Amino acid sequence: MKKRYALLILFTVAFAACSKKTDVTPADPATVVAGTYAMTNLRYDSAGVSVYNITLPANSISGTIIARRDSATVIYTTYTIKQTGYSDYSDTFGQLKLQGSASPYDIYYGSNKVGTTDGKTFTIDYSYTDQGVTYREVYAGQKQ
Repeated sequence: MKKRYALLILFTVAFAACSKKTDVTPADPATVVAGTYAMTNLRYDSAGVSVYNITLPANSISGTIIARRDSATVIYTTYTIKQTGYSDYSDTFGQLKLQGSASPYDIYYGSNKVGTTDGKTFTIDYSYTDQGVTYREVYAGQKQ
């Protein structure tokens, strides 16, 4: 009798282990990326010269990047830089489009690629030219 009972339990456990689980639909890119990121790097170059390249948090400087989901592939992104003794500086990257079928996703502003994200890290790295001088800005963060 004990053998039958043990076999019954063994078959039940084996059957339960092989049963189908409901597949979870993967989240859309914007849902994966949306959230608050603690800034880890802040960089600014002018004419190929590094004006500053700060690993954050540093001394009395910290920052956050906030990505809000607007649609399945669009996020609205803002950032805030804080420094002790000064008013917080907040600005916006605006609406950014996520491209790619899987993480990491490329981040686009219009038709220009301006960064990458995998939902854990977030990096905006773009260059622009003003009056013949090329500038580069980098904002990087780790999801909180």
